[in-house]
Amino acid sequence: MAIIPIVRYMLLCDDWRLDGQNNRRVTIVGLICNIHSVSEPPYPLFYQEFCAFLALTEGRGQGQGHIVCVFEETGQTVFETQKRPIQFSSDPLDVVGVPFRIQHCSFPWPGLYSVQYWYDGLLIEERPLRMR
Repeated sequence: MAIIPIVRYMLLCDDWRLDGQNNRRVTIVGLICNIHSVSEPPYPLFYQEFCAFLALTEGRGQGQGHIVCVFEETGQTVFETQKRPIQFSSDPLDVVGVPFRIQHCSFPWPGLYSVQYWYDGLLIEERPLRMR
C-alpha cells in the first residue's frame, strides 16, 4: 500500500493549463469558492465544467484518487469522479500535480457543498463550495 500523500494545494477553478515552455508550471484560471445561479428557476443548477487541481507531495508508490462532492446540510453525495491512479516518484519531496476536470454536474440546492479529495479510500482534503 502507498503512503498517504500530503496535499500542498487544492484549488477549485474554471480551468488549468500547462505552461508550453515549462511543463512543471501550471496556470490556474478563475479560482472558485462561490457559484451564483442565474438560471430560472435557480435550482437545480447544472454546471458544465470546473476543475479541482491538487499539488501532492510526500507520497510513495501508487494509489487511487478521486473527487467527491457532498451537500453539507444532508451529507448527500451529489457527484464523484472516476478513481484514477496517481504515481509518485521515489523522491518524497517531489510535487505531483493532479488535475480533475468535473463535467456535467448538478447542484440540487443552494447552500454549502464540500469538494473532497479521497486517496485509497481515505478522505485527505476538502474545500468548501457555496452555491447561491
